[in-house]
Amino acid sequence: MTFEMSRRGFLASVSSAAGLALLPRGAFAADELVAATFGGTWANVQKQILAPYFTKRTGASVVQSPMLATEQIAKLTAAKGNQPPFDVAMLDEGPALEAIDAGLIAKYDPAKSPNFAALNPQFQGAYGPAITMQAIGIAYNPKTVKTPPTSWEDLWKPEYKGRVGITSLASTLGLAFLLDINRLAGGTEANMEPGFKKLKTLLPNLAAVSANFGAHGALFQQGEIDIGVQNFNFAEELKAKGVPIEFVRVSTGTPAWKTTMHVVAGALKPDLAYAYVDSQISPDVQGEMQKSPWNVIPTSSKVPYGGLVAEKIAKSPADLDKMVFFDWKVVNQNRAAWTQQFNRDIRV
Repeated sequence: MTFEMSRRGFLASVSSAAGLALLPRGAFAADELVAATFGGTWANVQKQILAPYFTKRTGASVVQSPMLATEQIAKLTAAKGNQPPFDVAMLDEGPALEAIDAGLIAKYDPAKSPNFAALNPQFQGAYGPAITMQAIGIAYNPKTVKTPPTSWEDLWKPEYKGRVGITSLASTLGLAFLLDINRLAGGTEANMEPGFKKLKTLLPNLAAVSANFGAHGALFQQGEIDIGVQNFNFAEELKAKGVPIEFVRVSTGTPAWKTTMHVVAGALKPDLAYAYVDSQISPDVQGEMQKSPWNVIPTSSKVPYGGLVAEKIAKSPADLDKMVFFDWKVVNQNRAAWTQQFNRDIRV
């Protein structure tokens, strides 16, 4: 997919943005920004929509480096006190809190981000804006799964022996799935044993444990799994490509989390970093990203919910508040130990 605005309309929307009074084109020399992104859908949509918008706005280019949030934290931690490996971080809630505590990202200055004020209030973070909400459920192959699943319990059905896919705890997708089955089994963020006990009983059905979103999506594409946990917009992008896949929310509540974008502490190109983040939260970019095949949930109050987002996830930001959320501060205290336990007992 390419950016759908006409060149004239695109340039008009950029030049009319209030931000250009604060971020004049002359302030940016021909330059290059390095920004972290996630793999899969995110790498695709930011390359095709965000990067050209940012370049038209600033005259600068951007190198987008796909990596998990946990990998970003590791790289920034290793480089702390020296030149950071990238100027913009993209994180989920748990890693974002870790980055704040470690001083890896800078406080976000709304005065340098004209589109920040238009975000719905729950998405205005002190260290950077939430650029979307990620919602998860079950993806399945309708050719092989004849009865649409309705709950996580369906993954345990004997007919799916050796056909279920999940992701590792390095991905927030896999961690949120474990947190939710733990919640339903009577556990809490401080007591994950009910979840691990439940997950062990899924082993006969597991075909694979993916390291990340991209690898997980490939399993569906290649027909190596028929059913499993998946992110809403990743599943919908696969479907738009012709992959036989459907996405459903589970009846026990939809686990969700914010994905945020940040200016890295000590960024070499801080002005460009702000322009990049502000471009991501602009109504133009968010409106385009909400369209199929991307279906990225917008956070700007200037972008009404529509398409598959409104049909399957939320008709307004208020609907997002009804989803299932976790205490990521508590999660962070034990994530490393849980990952070791998962790798020892669950990975196949």
